Amino acid sequence: MLGAAEDVPTYPWWDVDRREWLMCGQCPPGTFVHQPCSRDHPTTCRRCPPLHYTQFWNYLERCRYCNVVCGEHEEEARPCSVLHNRACRCRPGFFEFAGFCLEHTPCPPGYGVAALGTPTQDTQCQPCPPGTFSANSSSSEQCQPHSNCTALGLGLNVPGTPFRDAMCTSCTGPPLSTPEPGSTGTEECERALVDFVAFQNVSFRRLLQLQQALSGPGAWAPRRPQEDRLSLQQTLRRQLTKLREARPGALAAGLLQALRTAGLRGVARTVRQRFSLAS
Repeated sequence: MLGAAEDVPTYPWWDVDRREWLMCGQCPPGTFVHQPCSRDHPTTCRRCPPLHYTQFWNYLERCRYCNVVCGEHEEEARPCSVLHNRACRCRPGFFEFAGFCLEHTPCPPGYGVAALGTPTQDTQCQPCPPGTFSANSSSSEQCQPHSNCTALGLGLNVPGTPFRDAMCTSCTGPPLSTPEPGSTGTEECERALVDFVAFQNVSFRRLLQLQQALSGPGAWAPRRPQEDRLSLQQTLRRQLTKLREARPGALAAGLLQALRTAGLRGVARTVRQRFSLAS
């Protein structure tokens, strides 16, 4: 073996001048063969130029070009160097699938993140267990525990669901039976009444009927495309809040009438009992 130390990989080289085969030493990573060995000198290696590399021992006549270009939603994980090509990975918030970077899937309301997405794996979601909720679509938030109204020194107005937190209130007396417009007690109990009615566990159709009854005769509120029950409840809550603000102290009577018109007589009875209202 000529032109190579014992621990250096070799390669066969045909010496044209001497017309014989020689075993030349290879060049280490980061370099290339500038001149093959001869009987008189070992292999001459040179460092790779910028934007070129060799990753292994080699007998290449030129270094390889760093040809990897980071694509859409990718970032450089490892820059080009004389030792290796550029490497890319999906940007934060994306994961690799079938050669593409896809955005991490957000967990829908009622579901929390069980495992955060990584550059190679999508978000893992799980239903919120009893006593917890998730009100938003998120690829990072876990299910949160329902508010403990008792610990806050308040009363439970509307129990929590997997989609919504529990709603607490300081309305503990019967201010709505003899309302005093503008008083703190009346305002708090009217807010509690709005939440209590808007988030009753009734069918989508009954909620639409209540919305229609509150809008008055001849009014028509078209259903928005893909509107779900929770969205309709939020819309109903805003509608009731506007009515409360427009006529302070007069919400209870009009709401009871609307409940009866919408065929929600059972809810009307519960409201009268809960808020000590006259029939």
